Amino acid sequence: MTPLKLALLSLSRHRFATAITVAAIGMSVACGGILLRLHRLSESRFSTMGHGGDAIVGAKAGGIEILLGSLNGEGEFPGFLPYKLFESLRAEQTVTHADGAVTRPSYIEAVVPFVYFARYGDYRVVGTDDTFYRRARPGESLVLSSGAWFSAPGEVVLGASVARAKGVQVGDAIRAVPWTGGRLESPGIDLPEIELRVVGVLTATGGQWDRALFASFAQAHQVFERRSASIAERSIWGPRVLHYFLVYLRPGGFAPLEDLINKRTVGQAVGVEEQKERLRDLSGVGKSVGLFVTAFVILLGGLAVCAMLVTRFEGLSVQIAVLRAIGYTRRELSKWLVWEGFLLGVMGVALGSALDFAGFPALRSLLGPALPPSDPFAGSLFDSAPIWAAAVAATVASVFVPIARMSRQDAHDSLKGL
Repeated sequence: MTPLKLALLSLSRHRFATAITVAAIGMSVACGGILLRLHRLSESRFSTMGHGGDAIVGAKAGGIEILLGSLNGEGEFPGFLPYKLFESLRAEQTVTHADGAVTRPSYIEAVVPFVYFARYGDYRVVGTDDTFYRRARPGESLVLSSGAWFSAPGEVVLGASVARAKGVQVGDAIRAVPWTGGRLESPGIDLPEIELRVVGVLTATGGQWDRALFASFAQAHQVFERRSASIAERSIWGPRVLHYFLVYLRPGGFAPLEDLINKRTVGQAVGVEEQKERLRDLSGVGKSVGLFVTAFVILLGGLAVCAMLVTRFEGLSVQIAVLRAIGYTRRELSKWLVWEGFLLGVMGVALGSALDFAGFPALRSLLGPALPPSDPFAGSLFDSAPIWAAAVAATVASVFVPIARMSRQDAHDSLKGL
């Protein structure tokens, strides 16, 4: 009988012990895999954040909230800013404030309008214009993989992930749900869906813009006009509003922009790089603790499984002695034990990966806005592969204790007590 057949026979004969061992390995693998995937998802908000200007102007809120709401599509429906302020900044018009002060924003290179007005499944529809596509600086413009940028209301351009996830291409018609505040609203008699024709698909950027759709802000204003009652609860400027301005600045331009916006308007200007650095600092401690807990759980689970396996294999001493007595060599018996450890590890990983697959989406949903939106094409169950490899290695390594004991075992002495 080959070592593999011996391993299979031993596992089938001790079904209860095998089931407990596999369950212990599976739970350790599932816990370690879920923690590792949560850590990687949390880290992804830095690598997948969209690129958009040197500064962002939003309704007064925390700087990090403005950063994540605009460049990472996180959080609830943002507060509004008056469209008139955007027009003044873009045209570099002289602005006369209520206190009589006069400013002329000549330090601005470009201003990009940005407003959420609908949802397409889990993806947000952004109202903007050509400046979002053709950026102010060389090398920052977006690229279309097919079609063209929208030119009129009723047209929409899809991010790469949206097109792949929904199986939509240029020429197709899609229906988006108006989103004008609070939770995602459901279509009804008084809230018809918005029909949009896909005119272009962006090349993948690896960031947030892959998970968004883009239409004209004229389209957004049409939606807001139809939902004027809902908008009136949030805006004193009527339906002509925006959520964010993505601002490109000339050298030294942030200080005067901040002085203008933060002190003299209802908005708040934040520096993109400054807020990213603040976010890194704030999340640094959490990441360190998360990694420590992940490593601790994996180590604790590995030690528990190893202890269980060592005990299991130690209980096979008489069986090993019998096999030695009937002619099996130490080499053959060592292969049997290695095979048994490997098979236990593989079965445990299979169970753990199934638990990981089933449990991760529920935990991800439970954490909600504490984590960035996930792209189904950006990560997968296979992110837990290092945990699987560690689990199999731990189970195989655990058999070397009984193998070492077997090398010193006297088969005749072990059989005397039978």
